[in-house]
Amino acid sequence: MAGTSTPVETSHDLSKRLLFVDDEEGIRNTLPTILERRGFDVRVAASVPEALSEIRSHKFDVLLSDLNIGEDGDGFTVIRAMRKAHPKCVAILLTGYPAFETAVQAIEDEVDGYVVKPADINSLVSTIERKLRTRQARS
Repeated sequence: MAGTSTPVETSHDLSKRLLFVDDEEGIRNTLPTILERRGFDVRVAASVPEALSEIRSHKFDVLLSDLNIGEDGDGFTVIRAMRKAHPKCVAILLTGYPAFETAVQAIEDEVDGYVVKPADINSLVSTIERKLRTRQARS
């Protein structure tokens, strides 16, 4: 049809779908808004079961997950599920309680980033975008 155009998704658009997982209400209400202003399409989960449901229902390019999410598992549970469903997804772990053991586990689970809260937003976004560019260059 003349005059009708269909939007075309570019690889830039495709690299902005982000799942944010955190059980802390305050950060769930603020960080996603900031990330959306930076061009990310953000979905939010407050628990491991919610995150697993999102992973089954949607495709993501980035996972940003808190380490300590409650009783039903942790950030590593979410990362492993994301890796299985979407192997090319960039996975970044957030923690307010950094420890040598979790850093080692992050390396073993091939986590793309390990960020200590409170995170500097500019640094966090730069890390996400750098990891996305690296991941896209390998594809």
